[in-house]
Amino acid sequence: MSFRFVTDLKLVEFDFSSYKKAMKQQMTEKTREAGRVWLARVLIIIPTWSRASRATFEALAQAVGFNVTYGPQRSRKDRLVLGLQTGRGGLEITKNSWAFFYETDLRYLAFNEFNQATPGPPPHPFGELRNPTPYHFQDAGKEAFEQFAATVRLPNPIDFIKAKKI
Repeated sequence: MSFRFVTDLKLVEFDFSSYKKAMKQQMTEKTREAGRVWLARVLIIIPTWSRASRATFEALAQAVGFNVTYGPQRSRKDRLVLGLQTGRGGLEITKNSWAFFYETDLRYLAFNEFNQATPGPPPHPFGELRNPTPYHFQDAGKEAFEQFAATVRLPNPIDFIKAKKI
């Protein structure tokens, strides 16, 4: 008596290149979203006076698809151009790294970030500020970013496992 067994063997493969592509796309979008979350939190703190401080965030905002709103200008002089010249930001995406960045050398924004601003000579304001200082916008942005980052997940690798019949 002989028996015949029929098998249905499958070779399991992980499609690493497709996974890597999906991960890069997802991480790029999540980095943009993280930049938007950071900006949304930070710009609650930064007031519009001459538009310079808020304008320093424009480069990052353009890179991540965020609209910087200004509200009414309260100063006599519009300093939007000064803010655009002194602010830098954007995305830094490399092979295995995703980041957004913001920096400024607008001296009174930097001063107001860390110091209690009282009227006086520059970089002090000439009058009372509407928003209390120090701003600590970097700490607020960091907290918003960390809350968002805690929710980010990589693509599910199970979706990239393929079975081929042998």
